[in-house]
Amino acid sequence: MNGKAELKEELINYILMKKYGKKPEDPPVYSNALGRMPKDVFPAGIVDILDSYSISPSREEGVGFLVSLNSLVNRIDSGELKDIIFGMININQVLNRLMKDKKEMEKFPEVCRMYSEQFKANKCLLKDFNTSFNKEQGNLEIDEPSGNVVTRFPPEPNGRLHIGHARAALLNWYFASKGKGKLLVRFDDTNPEKEEERFEKGILEDLKLLGIEEYTLSHTSDYFEKIIDLAFFLIDEGKAYTDNTPQEVMRDERGKGIESRCRNTSAEESRRTFEEMINGKASGYCLRAKIDMSNCNKAMRDPVIFRTNGSPHHRTGDKYKVYPTYDFACPVVDSLEGVTLSLRTNEYRDRNQQYYWFIDNLQLSNRPKIHDFSRLNFENTVLSKRKLKYYVDNGFVSGWDDPRLATVAGIKRLGMSMEVLREYILMQGVSQKTCTISWDKVWAMNKKKIDPVAARYFCVQQRNVVEVSIENMSEYMMEVPKHKKNGNLGVKEVLYSNLMLLSQEDGKVLQDDEEFTLMNWGNAIVKKKTVVDGIVTKMSIVLNLEGDFKQTKNKISWVSKRGSVIVELTEYGNLMNDEDTDDLDMKFNKDSIKKEYCYAESAVVNIKEGDVIQFERNGFYYCDRFLVFNLLPFTKQKRTAN
Repeated sequence: MNGKAELKEELINYILMKKYGKKPEDPPVYSNALGRMPKDVFPAGIVDILDSYSISPSREEGVGFLVSLNSLVNRIDSGELKDIIFGMININQVLNRLMKDKKEMEKFPEVCRMYSEQFKANKCLLKDFNTSFNKEQGNLEIDEPSGNVVTRFPPEPNGRLHIGHARAALLNWYFASKGKGKLLVRFDDTNPEKEEERFEKGILEDLKLLGIEEYTLSHTSDYFEKIIDLAFFLIDEGKAYTDNTPQEVMRDERGKGIESRCRNTSAEESRRTFEEMINGKASGYCLRAKIDMSNCNKAMRDPVIFRTNGSPHHRTGDKYKVYPTYDFACPVVDSLEGVTLSLRTNEYRDRNQQYYWFIDNLQLSNRPKIHDFSRLNFENTVLSKRKLKYYVDNGFVSGWDDPRLATVAGIKRLGMSMEVLREYILMQGVSQKTCTISWDKVWAMNKKKIDPVAARYFCVQQRNVVEVSIENMSEYMMEVPKHKKNGNLGVKEVLYSNLMLLSQEDGKVLQDDEEFTLMNWGNAIVKKKTVVDGIVTKMSIVLNLEGDFKQTKNKISWVSKRGSVIVELTEYGNLMNDEDTDDLDMKFNKDSIKKEYCYAESAVVNIKEGDVIQFERNGFYYCDRFLVFNLLPFTKQKRTAN
């Protein structure tokens, strides 16, 4: 899949910024850019045409859009509006193909002329834009160690994997799988207060979702005895000492480069105190490496390498009363397990010097090569495990797989293809440049992936639903394709009856004596519409199946009343609101869930949990459980008749 095409909606922002000094619009860029323009620049009738624009139309819909636009394009005086329309066509694969189809071009010559003019005017900008996109695409070339590469992914089992962890996991998997390498998945279980076995199982499930199934599994706790022995070695070498300085004082002294009053404790006394710590008799003490308190790199200012902790461990129980810090255990176990390439985010860069100090001073023979990369940041996305855990533990969300969380399990319930997520993350490469990514780019790739394989269904909103009687038909059942362009999806049974349901929105649009199109059926004519207090309560129509659907303005989705079932449609928003506060309770977005109930055609009872489908004129949905569907972000469609 070529993700580059899906990211090109930013072209509109690029042109508007470079030519007109406009600030970038949020997605959908074209819609928001049009919405901010003065109304007097729009020729009469063009707003309705532009509102019908779809980022992924069928070929027939694309032709219809360009033909409708053709009659009005000559009346556009605004260069900015021309550029927006040019961008809308340029980023749209279907419209782009139609603009190069000589047979189809004859149907919209004025649009072709305008597009050609804008293309020439924007040629330099297009070149610069495409160059910047190529630079954005990360590469996966690094200076790898010689021989078979051994990488490691060391998650802490205190929660589920989020997309930041997914990047680390996938990069380690990628470099290990390039040749005859090996991936080690090592649970960093050095903090018994926060870690649980259930999170280990959950993390392994997340890795499986990401397609990572071949690895060697281990735990840092497998090496506790060896790590303790190495701590004694440092003590005996005069390179570690026990310290009972209060935590806040120690933090302040490290920041200022002040030596601890315990720094010159003898090796014999430190060994004795450390033994007491191991036996649970020296609470308040820690063990620190004796490196260099004057070093400008604060990571080298005598870091703590062991702490006392009496909490039971989920694997070792009450056996240990001291636990190594991550900074100490990581280089030790990396070396012992034969890791040759240590990939980690550049937030650890200051600790690289410390990492090698431990390996060198512990006289460990294996010295892994470190390559760091930038964190993966997404707009309006919480990746702090502390905050995620707070919202899970306090019941703000349903669990670690809640669709509002950017966990692997959470975004799967939003309908994200794991194949797309994996491809997009790897597409970012191993760059050290930190950038913030818009979710719409990822979801655009996802939509391209699922659109050809998502079965189509109809539903209408339950609230103020309109009952429609058909005067000239008898009821029958017929098999129709689940997807007009993908026969491999099979067929569904659709009931065509003389009593159907329409949404209130569509009911209000239709007028007496108007001919309109019932989607996937044919044309019909409104005979009578009953309105009470502004609400359409019922309607009678007659079929006119010989009518030309190309001549009708409104194409309407419908559901037969008999056999219809009620479905729950859920739209999830951002986890946190925009309030400027550190209070996580106040920061929680109370409007992050919107539910709607609809009548759907009877065939939806055959949809299985995990399926992704489209409710036409509504959006794409993930089947979360029986008759409950979650809206895929950035796929919500305009529902009023058009």
